[in-house]
Amino acid sequence: MALSYDSIIKLPTSKKVGILALVVVLILVIYWQISYKPTRERIEAKEAQLTKLTREMKEKQRIAADYDKFKEETARIQEDLQRYVAKLPDKKEIPNLLKSISNMSQEAGLEVLLFKPQGEQSAEYYSRVPVELKFVGSYHRVGRFFYYVGTLPRIVNIENFSIQNAQKTNKDEFLLSASLSLIHI
Repeated sequence: MALSYDSIIKLPTSKKVGILALVVVLILVIYWQISYKPTRERIEAKEAQLTKLTREMKEKQRIAADYDKFKEETARIQEDLQRYVAKLPDKKEIPNLLKSISNMSQEAGLEVLLFKPQGEQSAEYYSRVPVELKFVGSYHRVGRFFYYVGTLPRIVNIENFSIQNAQKTNKDEFLLSASLSLIHI
């Protein structure tokens, strides 16, 4: 039985409503598949992208708000770096440093018996310049010399310090014979 306009008109009303409902459902399914579902998927993708971009924007706004703080911190770190690099010697400064250490021992009132700079030893980020030093002087004068070495603007370490032969003088003080290695880094 072929469906035609005349055959549909002759059908009972309940079947006409059923056919109409079937046609409406079929149209809705086609609309859902062809138009609504792809559009909804695009909208959801765009909403997800919008959420992601909004999150990134807020993060970048937070960073931009802290820009001055980061800039100040970077400047402070640069100053610290320059100050620390300034404490490391240039090769041309080594003779001046050795002269100032010699002068410091004399200013402290020590009698220098041996002042022997040794060869430079290179390391990865710095060079070591050992100086063997032997002197005689009172406890306080040795302490004053250590203080002077500590006030140098460059890094100088005192290693292998030893005291021998403490001798009493007529002024109620002891003279200490000491030896040490100064390491200029």
